[in-house]
Amino acid sequence: MVKKFTSRKGKLELGLEDELSFNDPNLENILTLVDSYEKDNLDTIDKLKRGKSLELKRINGALKQTIDAHGPITKVLIGSASKRIHGSLLTSQVKPLDNTPKYSIKSMLIGFTVASALFFTICLFL
Repeated sequence: MVKKFTSRKGKLELGLEDELSFNDPNLENILTLVDSYEKDNLDTIDKLKRGKSLELKRINGALKQTIDAHGPITKVLIGSASKRIHGSLLTSQVKPLDNTPKYSIKSMLIGFTVASALFFTICLFL
């Protein structure tokens, strides 16, 4: 039987099933499986917290800019603050560089048609 771990929970379930299938399951192995599961979860939470921390810093920066530019934020100035926050969150999204060339079918068909027309034109004059 091929074991495919699709998630941390699935990995934990399969590990527990394997360990509990023995006549005398080892408590240390079960605790190791649970500790591994918890460590993975905590690592994921830390990763998410780092992302949220960056967003919060950007929002705080945008609010500080609004206060520096207009003074205290009031109902009248809430639009400016929200625009600055929106702008800071949009500019922070880094798009990965994709250096792979993109070809469209339309440009290929046009190139093929032009090349064929040139080929037949040259053949007629030779």
